Amino acid sequence: MATSSWWASALCESVNNVKPLAVTCGGEELVLFRNAEGQVFALEDRCPHRRVPLSLGCVVGSGLQCGYHGWTFDGASGACTAIPNLSASERVPQRHAARAFMAKESNGFVHVWVGDGEPDATLPSADYAPTGREYTGNAVVSMTHDEYLAVMLDGPNCLLGFDAVQITDFFLGDPQLMNDRLVLDRGAVWSSQILPSQFVADYPLIVRTSVPLRGGTIRVDLLSQDETPLSTLFIGASANRRGTTSLCWRGFQYTSSVAGAPLRWRVSRTAGRAPFRVNATIDGSAIAALLVAPSRDLHELRQQIVVEQRLAV
Repeated sequence: MATSSWWASALCESVNNVKPLAVTCGGEELVLFRNAEGQVFALEDRCPHRRVPLSLGCVVGSGLQCGYHGWTFDGASGACTAIPNLSASERVPQRHAARAFMAKESNGFVHVWVGDGEPDATLPSADYAPTGREYTGNAVVSMTHDEYLAVMLDGPNCLLGFDAVQITDFFLGDPQLMNDRLVLDRGAVWSSQILPSQFVADYPLIVRTSVPLRGGTIRVDLLSQDETPLSTLFIGASANRRGTTSLCWRGFQYTSSVAGAPLRWRVSRTAGRAPFRVNATIDGSAIAALLVAPSRDLHELRQQIVVEQRLAV
């Protein structure tokens, strides 16, 4: 479902001035790269000459040179700045240009604006404020983007997990619309819990999933019962080709202590192991068994935004 928005398309450290990076976000196939000064650029990953992916080329100054015939394109405007077989007196026709996209960095993510209209002033990762060591990763999962967002509300335990924590299917209230995201709390217990989770009256932990109405930036927080933050995970998710979804994530663990935490959790924390995991392989049977519940609200709200944007054109 395409909307005009910022997309967290890559981790900052994945984009350099040596090898271009091919990404897909918001239905657009793009190539990301930097110049020698570190400025990040985004172009359509297609040379207008022979439609060869520009990500197969190389970085030249503040531009990208196609690996097929050597045409060079400016990173900021997409204009073709050089064609090898032209003489010094010949000018490059203006029509030979690659589409350029606005790219900005914030809190470890490269964001690309995809769609029409003026880009929003606030980037999706603006509320991600890491403290201490971060844990990062990338993956492509065999699930459509819309379904990935839906399952993040209906059954996040199918997509991710927190160390020594069991995420339950008990909702702690209805989904709430906050800052253009649908937010849902569900109960969680320590995996060392003696009683089955369905017999727990007061859940010692909360898993808060925050799913966007625009774009694909997901935030997941693990909180104690009194809402003391324990871990934060921020995922950039975008539709890739052939019904798959690209993921890039980073997250961290707070220094907060929590009563009743099991030995495994405390040892893992001391050892500096990742406090969460993001599943690169999705269990289709588990997904199929999920009830469609809070994701209904998400689908309706995202569909409404698409209709509004079409009417505004």
